[in-house]
Amino acid sequence: LEPELKTIEPQTSIEIQGLEAATVYEVSGRCRVETEEDLWGEWSPPLSFQTPPSAPKDVWVSGNLCGTPGGQEPLLLWKTLGRCVQVSYTAWFQVEGQEVRLAEDSCCSCPVPARAEWARVSAVNATSWEPFTHLSLVCLDPASGPHNVSVGSMTEGTGLLVTWQPGPGEPREHVVDWAQDGDPLEELNWTRLPPGNLRALLPADLDSPASSPEPLEGPVLWRLPDDPPGTPAVAWEEVPRRQLRGHLTHYTLCARSGTRTPVCMNVSGSTRNVTLPDLHWGPCELWVMASTIVGRGPPGPSLRLHLPDNTLRWKVLPGILFLWGLLLMCCGLSLATSRRCLHLWHKVLPRWVWEKVPNPANSKSSQPHMEEVPQAQPLGDLPILEVEEIEPPPAAAPPASTPLDSGYEKHFLPTPEELGLLGPPRPQVLA
Repeated sequence: LEPELKTIEPQTSIEIQGLEAATVYEVSGRCRVETEEDLWGEWSPPLSFQTPPSAPKDVWVSGNLCGTPGGQEPLLLWKTLGRCVQVSYTAWFQVEGQEVRLAEDSCCSCPVPARAEWARVSAVNATSWEPFTHLSLVCLDPASGPHNVSVGSMTEGTGLLVTWQPGPGEPREHVVDWAQDGDPLEELNWTRLPPGNLRALLPADLDSPASSPEPLEGPVLWRLPDDPPGTPAVAWEEVPRRQLRGHLTHYTLCARSGTRTPVCMNVSGSTRNVTLPDLHWGPCELWVMASTIVGRGPPGPSLRLHLPDNTLRWKVLPGILFLWGLLLMCCGLSLATSRRCLHLWHKVLPRWVWEKVPNPANSKSSQPHMEEVPQAQPLGDLPILEVEEIEPPPAAAPPASTPLDSGYEKHFLPTPEELGLLGPPRPQVLA
């Protein structure tokens, strides 16, 4: 700390300036024995001590403090002064006239209660005479803030230059805060500037859009329900900020059907789903790439589909076959009703079908089954055959048989005369 201190009395105290709060130090000393000889003694054993913690001098707030409810929860942030000792802090808020105390063991953020008016942060075991740092949380009119804020990169990568125009009124100071894409609110950085300063140079370790590399990965695809049926629809999720590494400009969707050459199209950065009506049927592979100002990133995971053949020819073919069958049926009916096919109609169809006035007698629904007898052909110019009926000759009477008289019948049986079968004998007339 000091190259040489002149002390005469052994108990003389030494005041050390410029020490940091909440920091551990070690002190040792030695003395010169002889002035002429420039001889020094041995170093004393080291003496360790810790400086008391100090309240943070720079307090700020991040998040949606004055915006609409439902956004990001605002956080009270502060920068610690000690680097070697962990210090516990206490945050104080005034909410609707009452003071609310929130003890925080970690560094260096604390949630802000709703309707808080001001906040302050103190270190545990700090000196009692140290003043607190107050931060007002009252929301002002948005028009009172700076406007026309612009950011540009400096040459040779020395940093980012932020400029703005002051708002109405007389501000006490300007605060510029920033964070890397994807960083949480706890990692917000800020710097304070006097009211007359309208520009700030951010550190060179920030990745400006012009110097950022391309994205590290592509979006992940998944399939949505077809809309309309037969037309595939896909969607993808946003690339994480740390993987995107820049400002998104657009997406590139690529499709490859079978062994064909991939076909790609650009989609705006705000689009998350598309419908693909022009894909070829069969196997298909889809992938998406994210692009920034620097360039296009690698393709994301592929999505493989197998699409049915929904071309127009397969949709029209059933209709054509139906019309062709209907035309053939109409032609057959027209031929059947024409006079040219009347004789064929009479031969093929039953009689009760082609008669103009059907005869109920021809109906066989209530008659028993009877074999049809072919009808006689109508008389035409055929030759006439006359048939004469001849009476057959009378049949000759068989000769009367002479009765046999063996004597037995005559002796025992009655004679025909006795039985009355024969009449009396006729008298013979002599000529």
